[in-house]
Amino acid sequence: MKKKSVLLIGYDSNLFLGVIYCLRSSNFSIFILTSNKKNAAKYSRFCKKAFLYQDTETALNSIINIVENYDIDLIMPIDELETRFVHEHREQLSKYAVCTWATETDMFDIGINKGLLADFLTKNGLPCPVSETAGDIHELESIAKKAGYPVLIKPNRSSFGRGIRKFENWDALKAFYEEAKPGSNEFILQPFIIGSDITCNVICDNGKILCHTIQESPVKTGSNFSNNDALEFHDDDEVIKVVGKMMALLKWSGVACVDMRRDNRDRSVNILEINGRFWASVVVSYLKAGVNFPVIMAKLALGEEVSIPKQKPARQIPLNDYFRSKLSGKKVSFKDTKYISYLVDPIARFLQVTKL
Repeated sequence: MKKKSVLLIGYDSNLFLGVIYCLRSSNFSIFILTSNKKNAAKYSRFCKKAFLYQDTETALNSIINIVENYDIDLIMPIDELETRFVHEHREQLSKYAVCTWATETDMFDIGINKGLLADFLTKNGLPCPVSETAGDIHELESIAKKAGYPVLIKPNRSSFGRGIRKFENWDALKAFYEEAKPGSNEFILQPFIIGSDITCNVICDNGKILCHTIQESPVKTGSNFSNNDALEFHDDDEVIKVVGKMMALLKWSGVACVDMRRDNRDRSVNILEINGRFWASVVVSYLKAGVNFPVIMAKLALGEEVSIPKQKPARQIPLNDYFRSKLSGKKVSFKDTKYISYLVDPIARFLQVTKL
């Protein structure tokens, strides 16, 4: 069978390398297009050719030229802004190659903006933390006092936990506000909920969830909002029910990574945000939970027959836990960490981790 050629479009090196890993053995020739000059994915041993574009003004012509010159079958954006861009130009691009599924831009824009999503969830009776925006410092003080400390400040648009700050009192929050001088629509304020992080990863077709995985981290009480390498994959009827209602209302199509928090007091779940893209643990979803999202998404878009598996229960441990267990004589495998897949593409992964 002739290999299908796929053009991946995005920015983040880790996302690229995760999707490339998942596609590498499934009869795809992989090309990449990025605006990130330091993207480590261009050094991947599974990348046939890498291309660089300067800005959105040149992106459309770049995509069309690559598709025509390299006989690309599938255009597959992997990051949020690139997904939105391809969908916005879908009518023109579809004349040259198939585009992967995406949500209509009005709903997509709500989904990927924390403030707009919080308003949407509240209006539709779906569980989420109380979220407020402040027009000035006096309103901020009032909102924070009403929410109760500690509180979180979250940028409306960010990924991988970047820019989220936790404040224990008004003095610290006031100092941040006076220094940063953010606009009223740049961030939201939420109460801090002690609990575990849940991520529900999905592929949807016009609001219907076709496949999913659910992963949960240990309870968090601190201020580290970046990715957590300690994960448990398991079924959860409440999570999939809540996410299913939200995706139906948004008429979501394509992939999404839904971040949630399980309140440690009553075990209730709250929706925090939607990442309208592939996610950092996409390889783990494949290797441990048994769901290869990039391949499933590609085959669905191409109209090919694809088997959609149910997730398997699984776990992942952080690298430092692996070494501690080894030193204490406990039975543990390097396969239990996320880094086993890095050995398959060592040069690109080394450059990605070291950011050289």
